[in-house]
Amino acid sequence: MNWRFILTILYGLFMIWTGLLRSIEAQAFKPNAFYFCLVVGLLSVVGGFLFRAQRRWMATIVTLVASGIALTFYLSCFIGQPEKDASVRVALAIVASLGQLCVTLTAAVPAKEPSVRENTSN
Repeated sequence: MNWRFILTILYGLFMIWTGLLRSIEAQAFKPNAFYFCLVVGLLSVVGGFLFRAQRRWMATIVTLVASGIALTFYLSCFIGQPEKDASVRVALAIVASLGQLCVTLTAAVPAKEPSVRENTSN
């Protein structure tokens, strides 16, 4: 089973949910947060399907770009405007982006193929 595929898809869905959660918290539609998280989430979903299709280099580049953009944006919001944006939502997005970077950059461990005994009896 390809865990990178599953974890990258979950990260993309979480980022989309983060954009929706901002609108829910504000009780008004926040288009900047929604579209930013939608683009980052969709890039991550595309990266996940590229992992599934065994296109590792393309998937690595796409997911690194998506999680890197999200991490730098949320870190700058968290550090630059703590009175405004230091929320649990932002902290979870930072932790999830760090986790996604770890998932993307770890080397894939190849699965062991089951050993097949040769039939030596004739």
